[in-house]
Amino acid sequence: MVKKIKVLGMQPGTVADGMTNEEYVDKQIAYMENAVKKEQPYLVAFPEMMTGIYFGFVREKRWFQYAEDFLTGPTTTKMLAKSKELNVHIAYSLFEKAMENGKEVYYNTMGLVSPIRGVIGRYRKIHIPGGDLRYTPVYEKYYFNSGDKLPVFELDNGVKVSMVICYDRSFPEVWRTYYLKGAQIVIAATCTMGLRKDMFVTELQTRALESHTYVIGLNRAGEEKTENEKEPRLHFGKSLIINPLGDVISSLEEQPWAYVTGELDLEQQEYARGRLNWQRDRHPELYGAVSDPYYSMEGLIFEKGF
Repeated sequence: MVKKIKVLGMQPGTVADGMTNEEYVDKQIAYMENAVKKEQPYLVAFPEMMTGIYFGFVREKRWFQYAEDFLTGPTTTKMLAKSKELNVHIAYSLFEKAMENGKEVYYNTMGLVSPIRGVIGRYRKIHIPGGDLRYTPVYEKYYFNSGDKLPVFELDNGVKVSMVICYDRSFPEVWRTYYLKGAQIVIAATCTMGLRKDMFVTELQTRALESHTYVIGLNRAGEEKTENEKEPRLHFGKSLIINPLGDVISSLEEQPWAYVTGELDLEQQEYARGRLNWQRDRHPELYGAVSDPYYSMEGLIFEKGF
């Protein structure tokens, strides 16, 4: 059984004026390559939407041209090559285009590749923000479908890894599911800014403690603005690694083009689970409202089939 694993999390800067998606991805890969050669990690992870500028605050059809096939598109192709060349597992993100039932569908996706096994799998963001535009002017529901799986992947050494993407991190049901499935590391890939800066670290610490997993939280850092966006966004960085007790063991602030690294002691997870045994002491027979899609905040049952 593997007792320790070294990981590295990327905190890229934002997309500079005039920079193409390809140039942005290649800059991140070059930075990763130098970091991997220096640190020699087993696993590297990137933040959400790493293939270009964040376009979620505008509603424009032109952004769909940047979606790509998960298996044959440029991002997975590049990551497969670098994984083999650098002998490292890589978790990365992309805007995915897929065909389902003869129709094009789009996802906010994370992939995971191995230097030996190639593509291990993918995770598609499940919780898509964008409701009342008076309060949160986000158009992600225009661009992305919701994923429908919570997979746990095994690295080549048997360590179990899962993923959440940005808004997913605020749904504790996801983390408890990963806990019950035996996840040891959860990669929380975000492209976040503004509103949730003050709670970013605390929320992920809570999730790590609740799920008894190591958490690698990732974000880009710096100011960015799309062509038709009203105001620039400030991505606050704060990428970090948290242990299963909820303690931050490595962190960044707002510096762009940086990384976090840490050696994860997986035996600490066993200690955390023995100290506070969520699995033994939970009462799933009482939690039905959480998984019932027709149950409202007021406790009323909606008409099924509505």
